[in-house]
Amino acid sequence: MAGRAGLGGREVSEELLSPEEVRSALRAYFAGSSVLDEARALRDDAAAFGEDGFDRDRWRALAGDVGLVAMAGPEAAGGLGLGLVHLTAALEEAGACLYPGPVRASVLAAWTLGLPGASLPDGAGALLDGTEIAGMPQSFAGRAPGLVLSGGRVSGTVRAVTHGMSADVLLTLADSPQGLVPVLARLAEGDVARRAVQATDLTAGLADLELRAVPAVPGDTGALDRTRDAARLLLAAEQVGGAQGCLAQMVDYAKIRTQFGQVIGGYQAIQHRCARVAIAVAGARALVLAAAKAIDSGEGEAAHRLVLLAKAEASEAFDGAADALIQVHGGIGFTWEHDAHLYFRRARASSALEGAPSRLRDDAVTAGCLSLLTRAPVS
Repeated sequence: MAGRAGLGGREVSEELLSPEEVRSALRAYFAGSSVLDEARALRDDAAAFGEDGFDRDRWRALAGDVGLVAMAGPEAAGGLGLGLVHLTAALEEAGACLYPGPVRASVLAAWTLGLPGASLPDGAGALLDGTEIAGMPQSFAGRAPGLVLSGGRVSGTVRAVTHGMSADVLLTLADSPQGLVPVLARLAEGDVARRAVQATDLTAGLADLELRAVPAVPGDTGALDRTRDAARLLLAAEQVGGAQGCLAQMVDYAKIRTQFGQVIGGYQAIQHRCARVAIAVAGARALVLAAAKAIDSGEGEAAHRLVLLAKAEASEAFDGAADALIQVHGGIGFTWEHDAHLYFRRARASSALEGAPSRLRDDAVTAGCLSLLTRAPVS
């Protein structure tokens, strides 16, 4: 793969850039720009950033200068064409600081442009550099479509679209004469009615959209299952990041909070709670990585099973971590001013998407996940 500019202007390629380098670069960026302040601003004022729901200048810097979205885009559009192993690492870091920008939708939309049979739409570069905002149904893989594709245009209603009030493009599913297909609808070029929706997650920026003959670029029907699995996996990666963010705050607080003459981190009850969260996060992250490798390697059936298991583990890890974050902080963890409820809200909202953990595990067993116990590991 040829090198392309990304991650702050570096010439990088998949062979030279490791997932850990992606993780480290984004962690440094998010730490240096106080991204969590955006979530806090939305907590205090839902209209802090207008209809966007995020700082658009920071998003352009993250997407364009840092190259977050370009990592996912195909080389033909000026992207790096990196796989999900790298992209899940990026989503983890965005989730760890509750970044409210359109990361997941933009990364998924850019990634689908590189799938076999995909058509490269005009102006794809605007998506990669953050000029255009991407939205997607909050529950992408498990939602029945509300759109019909006919003659290169889509019509119908899509509910709970991320950043729906300001999205320029919409990645969703639509019924077509060939069956269910992924489509990239050009909202800015059509007739769209938007209605903001109140959400549990204060950073979600949801809206219901009614599309009337909006121009759309259809994907290949053969890419449907792969796109659904990728959407579910990116959400799981974001949840793992959220759980890691909870763990980091728990450990930091346990090091400085004193009670009965010593820091609370010295008590086994606190140590065990932190350890349980760390183990859950590690397990969920391992499943996300295995699923990402399987999708990148084209292992369709095995990838689907791993994605189901990864999402189930990520949901439970994030839920448990958010609960533990509140408990370790004690009384202050229950206050509106503390970050804990922001993580709690994101955890509960994301766990309800794409299927409950018990349902996902049941689906994985039905799909034959027990065969994973005897198959060769994904290298």
